[in-house]
Amino acid sequence: MDDEKKPHDKRRRKRWPIVLGVAAIVLVAAGAGFFTWHQSPSFCNAICHSPMDPYVESYNSDDASLLVAAHRDNGNTCLDCHESKLDQQISEAQAWLTGNFDDPMKVRRFGTTEFCFRCHDDGNPDNGMDWAQIQEATVGYQGTARNPHDSHQGMLECYSCHFMHDDSTMYCQKCHSDITMPDEWK
Repeated sequence: MDDEKKPHDKRRRKRWPIVLGVAAIVLVAAGAGFFTWHQSPSFCNAICHSPMDPYVESYNSDDASLLVAAHRDNGNTCLDCHESKLDQQISEAQAWLTGNFDDPMKVRRFGTTEFCFRCHDDGNPDNGMDWAQIQEATVGYQGTARNPHDSHQGMLECYSCHFMHDDSTMYCQKCHSDITMPDEWK
């Protein structure tokens, strides 16, 4: 009887490394797929639904006045600006699961010059215009002697005018009624 079990036991012992190998491959493939999906706008929209809908819609829109569309067209993804931090994601998941979240979400102003200059003042032309080029492009803005990127009020934060997922504004209009919005912002 013992001799009859041995061939069967040997086959069983030979199978477990194959089974474990296949399971490991499946887990690695699933993890890679999840990681790739995690970096796409559909992840944010699928997991958090309604609070993220307007942001994903603006990312996918063809509205040239939205900076998020221009950045998307330049090859940027959500995670190029929105850093993925585990502790933040855990707290956001808890808020979503408990229903303790704002809908619509509170507007976060993280478009500081320091933040934007990570790409727009790094000397890499693939990242769009550098600060000097931006200033040069707006010299004599709308035929005036003004330059919104060389303000007499000093260095303004980029978010004073520029919004990624919403229409941008013209901060200068608070005082200067003769300055209008750029045509592409309308």
